[in-house]
Amino acid sequence: MSADPHQARAALLSAFAQTGRNHPYLAFTLNSLCNRDCTFCKPRCVADYGHKDRPLTAPDYAAIAEEAGAWGVRKAHCSGGEPTLRGDILDVVAALAKGLGESAAIGITSHGNLRRGLSVEALHQAGLTYLNVSLHSLDPARSAEIMGGGDSNETLATIDAALALEMKVKVNCVLQRSYLEDAFGVAELARQRPVAVRLIELQRIGPAEAFFPQEFVTEQEVRGHLQTWFERAGEIPRSELGVRSPGRYLQPAGWAGSIGFISNSSCATCSDANRIKVTPTGIARPCILHNRDIELKPHLADGTLTDAFAHLFRSIVERDGNEAWQGFHYVDYDLRWDRVERPKGVPVLPLLPSASTAGAGCSLRRTLGEDQ
Repeated sequence: MSADPHQARAALLSAFAQTGRNHPYLAFTLNSLCNRDCTFCKPRCVADYGHKDRPLTAPDYAAIAEEAGAWGVRKAHCSGGEPTLRGDILDVVAALAKGLGESAAIGITSHGNLRRGLSVEALHQAGLTYLNVSLHSLDPARSAEIMGGGDSNETLATIDAALALEMKVKVNCVLQRSYLEDAFGVAELARQRPVAVRLIELQRIGPAEAFFPQEFVTEQEVRGHLQTWFERAGEIPRSELGVRSPGRYLQPAGWAGSIGFISNSSCATCSDANRIKVTPTGIARPCILHNRDIELKPHLADGTLTDAFAHLFRSIVERDGNEAWQGFHYVDYDLRWDRVERPKGVPVLPLLPSASTAGAGCSLRRTLGEDQ
């Protein structure tokens, strides 16, 4: 930053605004720990599962949020692992809400089986404004089969509790061929409930690599199955749903909610991705594969978070001039945590899809940020 940090901040924010992209938001991975074992995730299969989790504290999150607020950031999303397993989750939510200010959107992605002593009401009182819930089948036995445990009825109760508090609710359902009818059942929750169900294409990452050829189902195929739902569907504005990234959410005629798609396998475009990803130990990533990481803990200790955010915004602004970035990538799921050592100060080359698959059959632009 220059001698006048306010002037330098204003210049960077002006440069970002000129790109026309959505303003960045904070995407915190609070932990890698999870008490489920989803077939396509299985974090406990990693040899050092949980070993590197020396997480930021609630005061750390408060300081980061306060600085982010000075840069115009008004949204923070928390994921994991299962973020609600953190004993200080209410303190973390409250810290983010206070730091970003009264109008901020604060959300969590959870499997919805909250630990004893924690409730949706308590999270809401702490400052949570919306909830993303992972649910892959309404049948308790089949849900437990996919997720390695848990109770889908309890997840539904969590959804209904959030709706009763007038919170925005999104339901994430991963598409697998063996459980396709289950996914359609989850999608039908939007018939009676004002939720946004997102049907998510399976990705060829982590444990899903082994069964991807057999289980992968494209958005295009699913749209064919659900054609009658979409014939007279209206479109829900993203702003109304709290979704900041490209994509369309369709509301079938007479339904209370909507259905959208996250299709990073058949259409892996991230041309408007706007997440600033922060790992449990405080490593910030302005673009998940193509820009320079920065460790926030030294800046927290030195009181120089303004310099850290200048780095982050500059990296995002300069992304379009980075030869490594060409608008496509796939996600290595270990990058959500701290498991992959990444070069510091140099671009990371992308893993590009072939020309034949990049965007083939895609009806919409997508972004990696759409999972929030």
